[in-house]
Amino acid sequence: METIFDHHPTPDELRYLGDGDADAYRAGLTLDRALEDLSMLFAMRGDGQRAEAYARRISDQDYVRLNLLNHDLIPPSRERNSASFASNKSKAA
Repeated sequence: METIFDHHPTPDELRYLGDGDADAYRAGLTLDRALEDLSMLFAMRGDGQRAEAYARRISDQDYVRLNLLNHDLIPPSRERNSASFASNKSKAA
């Protein structure tokens, strides 16, 4: 199974994703957890497209939609578009 350790995480990234012991990290790791961590790793690296691709592979898409895509993984342009829509809607009211 692919994990964050296949992508050479930095010590700073590991502060948020787990300790530096790859064997301890892999022990008991589920596929969904590995995908979530990969998603977060690429989000931290500024690669939103790749982060979202990993998130879309997680089995609980409600969790993804509510906890990942609505927060850390939304590209800034998408946030602006939503904010613009909300601003226009409130101006019309």
